[in-house]
Amino acid sequence: MTDSTPQRAQWLGSLQALLLWSVIGLLTVVFSLAMAACAACLWVVDRQRKAVHWLASVWGRTVFWCRPSWQVTVTGRHHLEPHRHYILVANHQSLLDIMALYHLNRQFKWMVKEELFRIPFLGWAMTLAGYVQLARTKPHRIHDAYEQARRWLASGMSVLFFPEGTRSRTGELGSFKNGAFKLAVTTGISVVPIAVSGTRDLLVRGGWRFRPGPQRVRVAVLPPIAPTISADALRDEARARIHHEISPRAS
Repeated sequence: MTDSTPQRAQWLGSLQALLLWSVIGLLTVVFSLAMAACAACLWVVDRQRKAVHWLASVWGRTVFWCRPSWQVTVTGRHHLEPHRHYILVANHQSLLDIMALYHLNRQFKWMVKEELFRIPFLGWAMTLAGYVQLARTKPHRIHDAYEQARRWLASGMSVLFFPEGTRSRTGELGSFKNGAFKLAVTTGISVVPIAVSGTRDLLVRGGWRFRPGPQRVRVAVLPPIAPTISADALRDEARARIHHEISPRAS
């Protein structure tokens, strides 16, 4: 007689994942409608769409609240001074990075790949929030995206980039692209590295089932780096700081 425990556990995990994805989908629809109403009502007085971003942040945090065994800890938030804006750069390991980074409780615009803007409700909400659409395979559209990011920075709004360009396939920190760091040098705006760890333990790239049991996610805001060096040096310094933060500590 075969042991059915592993099969039962797998079946239960799939059922829980389907339930959670259904809840995430429902929350996305509800919050997208709320964001649309908010944008329509405050369009004239809230040109930076801060209220819409705030609702998006509540959506991201609510997803984690639906799974009480998931804990998000944010450290170093004091490095983001209230009345300053920054170029934020974070490592990217999971779809859940976005929801985790909403726990920063700060105003910013994402640089987001255009494929996500095609998802019903989610894409509409991101458009309403003024997030920056990046078409990675179209050079002229890449230029347009960075010009939009530049305009947001000029208006006093922070912009967040994933300089790896895509989620890590192995969990290792990938190489960083130069775009965000060139923008920092040309605008004179400081770069703030942000290290995200634990999200890959919840949901790996290409997977749809969430790992069982308690899980901890950590978002570490690291000290700003002034853009007084070359873009290459700025890139390497930001990557080195994030790598140090997410690397396993010696016991």
